Amino acid sequence: MRPSKRALGLLLGAGILFLIGTNVQAGWLYVLAALLLGALAAGLVLPFAALRGLSIELVAPEEAEQGVPTIIELRVEGPSRGVRRNVTVRDTHLEPVEVVLPPIRRRERIEVTTLRTPRRRGEVLTVQAELRSNAPFGVAERRVRAKLLARTFVLPRVFPLGTLPFVEPIATNARAVHEAPRRGQGPDYLGIREYRAGDPMRHVHWALTARHGRLMVREFEEERTRRLAVVVDTERDEGDAWTPLDRCCSVAASVLDAATAHGQGARLIAARPGLGIDVLTRADRSEMLRWLANLQPSGIPLEATLGGLGPEDLRGIQTIVIALPIWDRGERPPLDGDVRRLVSLVPRVVCVLVEPAATDAGLVADRLAAAGADVRRWGPQDDLAEAISRQGIRT
Repeated sequence: MRPSKRALGLLLGAGILFLIGTNVQAGWLYVLAALLLGALAAGLVLPFAALRGLSIELVAPEEAEQGVPTIIELRVEGPSRGVRRNVTVRDTHLEPVEVVLPPIRRRERIEVTTLRTPRRRGEVLTVQAELRSNAPFGVAERRVRAKLLARTFVLPRVFPLGTLPFVEPIATNARAVHEAPRRGQGPDYLGIREYRAGDPMRHVHWALTARHGRLMVREFEEERTRRLAVVVDTERDEGDAWTPLDRCCSVAASVLDAATAHGQGARLIAARPGLGIDVLTRADRSEMLRWLANLQPSGIPLEATLGGLGPEDLRGIQTIVIALPIWDRGERPPLDGDVRRLVSLVPRVVCVLVEPAATDAGLVADRLAAAGADVRRWGPQDDLAEAISRQGIRT
């Protein structure tokens, strides 16, 4: 219960009328003072019943996209008797919203549709909302926290990119990327079997050979798609909304969406807190977006992430895309050596520089380009599709 300025005004007015009435001996002033005190007393007592019997529910989608307006429905059901007036509901699901409700009659159900824009990635769980009412005189406001359950998984923003200029198109008769695997010479394991004459010795699985007492070899899947790897720099982050890490995840999600739409295979690589370098392979679009949505600052430098990638991690990869933010006036530890090593392992290395406002990334871009990377720069006001399609570096 919180008294308002109106309560202080009524109390002060009643006191003044009482003093004047005492001095001039006017009984009608006593009556006015009593009316003001009565209104004050009623305004302090009645709000206790103003929110009784109300039930609230939030209807939210299971998934939403960061930065895209999402419809959230608020449902309030009235009490078994009486009318509730001047009710305000406030909740923070996806973003803070305050809704003033019309009078709620007996067992009446009121539905209010709100449009909210998710600010951050990841799972958003709301377990309570605040109900407020200052009925009937606005003298005091009562606040009650109502229990509810609303859960929405916010995925990274996906921008339409069309055909990626740094990924060669493929010709395939497959109806989808993920089909029943067949034996072939691809980069992924299909299974383990006994050694047959003519099998390459590099495919021998020595651990299982020792366990079973006979030669066991790895079988690989047939390679039917070109493969793309996306590395996200998760060393650190800053800000509350649309942060550099959010933008890097958006780059990764948009590139993966465009690649998989054209039949490309894809894998994700990033450092994660407590897990080290995590590699996601053979995942569908939904799983990849959820993986990106869960990325948090890891404290692991990008140099360590790139340095930990060996030939086995990049087996079958045709193009590797590195999404990295630029910090502190365009300065960051040099990546020249790591990029040169990746260029020797992968046919094409693309670096997408996520630039904040008032940052000069020209020096970083020049160094990466000199190391053999294809550099793309995405400024805060630039369109991502144009930045990705832009050839060369911008000076």
